Amino acid sequence: MKKRKTIMILLSLICGMGLVSCGDNNENSYEATYTVTWINDNGDILEVDSNVKEGTIPTYDGETPTKVGNAQYSYVFAGWDHEIVEVYENTTYTATFSQSTNKYVVTWVNYNGDVLEVDEDVEYGTMPSFDSATPTKEGNEEINYIFSGWSPSISEVKGNATYTATFIERHNGELIPGADPIVSEDGKTIQYGFYPQTYVSDKTLIAELDNLTTTEVNGWYLYNGDYYTKEIAKVYNNENYTFDDGTTIINGSEYWFKCEIIEWKVLSVESGSYFLLASKLLDTHNYYKNYSNRTIDNATVYANNYEQSDIRAWLNDDFYNTAFNLNNSYIHETIVSNSTTTDMSSDNQYICNDTNDKVYLLSYQDYLNSNYGFGSSAAEASSTREARTTDYARARGAWCNTRDTSKPGLKFNGSYWTRSPSNEYYYCAWNVNSSGYLSTYAVDGDSHCVRPSISISVA
Repeated sequence: MKKRKTIMILLSLICGMGLVSCGDNNENSYEATYTVTWINDNGDILEVDSNVKEGTIPTYDGETPTKVGNAQYSYVFAGWDHEIVEVYENTTYTATFSQSTNKYVVTWVNYNGDVLEVDEDVEYGTMPSFDSATPTKEGNEEINYIFSGWSPSISEVKGNATYTATFIERHNGELIPGADPIVSEDGKTIQYGFYPQTYVSDKTLIAELDNLTTTEVNGWYLYNGDYYTKEIAKVYNNENYTFDDGTTIINGSEYWFKCEIIEWKVLSVESGSYFLLASKLLDTHNYYKNYSNRTIDNATVYANNYEQSDIRAWLNDDFYNTAFNLNNSYIHETIVSNSTTTDMSSDNQYICNDTNDKVYLLSYQDYLNSNYGFGSSAAEASSTREARTTDYARARGAWCNTRDTSKPGLKFNGSYWTRSPSNEYYYCAWNVNSSGYLSTYAVDGDSHCVRPSISISVA
């Protein structure tokens, strides 16, 4: 282009000097033209402008380019891939588009079709949540109903969706295992809630489960009255771990697990109000994702701050909504003390505000409380503080003790978090080890387990 332009300038100078005859009219003068092509971003030709005079600025005269969107994205024409300038050579312009994530409407209705909540502008790929009062269904003198979740199962938004409240029918006086707390005869344990726990080894059952395509609550599969889920194993440090039945857990392999009723140890009871601690280590989770301190409301928040911890958020969201999906009406929202009286030291600078929680962790001092059945020494092993990992927790990456020669009950015991921060290091929190003694551990330890606690009322 520059060479052609230079030649034209030289010819103009020569003519002006009279060195050659250049003609007296425009009909005999040379006039260069070029082709300008306009294409869409998929390569389709939108317009071809031929014989565009050199030095002129081309214009696109067709319809505004479009790009077909999909469920996730919509596209708006944003201009051409380079600036439109004077023409000095054949040129191609390609349409470009801006991308935006589609938003949808999620509608929540009761069993009878009454609209309970409408969530507009919910982005594709997000998980919708119902934020209104728990749906109800009126019963009669003989039958009442327990809200049991939504149909279909809640999943990531991929279009407009409607969820309908579902209910369990219960005859008055009847207790439904898992949905209702059932106190053991000796009063020491309560069965309540569901969570994946035991590996499914029966090949016939696995074949039947593999054929299921429709999920129910929590995305679990319902078969012959029982819930099941599958998980891809991510064994801690690729150790040689096994399930309870001796089957070796292979990293990256997919396994089925039965979702079973959670057993809780009764720590105290008063006027029908029970303070409970899970008997087993149900899952694994870090306390906080890294060692970074944050600034929230102009205050420094340390990595071991329980109020702002990842584990507290997970317990009161993912775990709570999963374990008590069938019926959460018995659970109290508890004011959880996080003062120095719950910790090792009376001058711990890393303590946080008290919290209002439905699910929470016990504190350092809780695990020294003899009224709860624990030993009074943090540094000594304590069988009453020991807790065993489930098959599911091991498949999810929980560390566990594989030796049981010196102490038969030790095998598969894991370590688990308390809610109390270390008084020495901002990046550590107190935990209970496999032998039942307390020590501190770095907050990003995602092989540490979760032993949740709840308070419930049982009439």
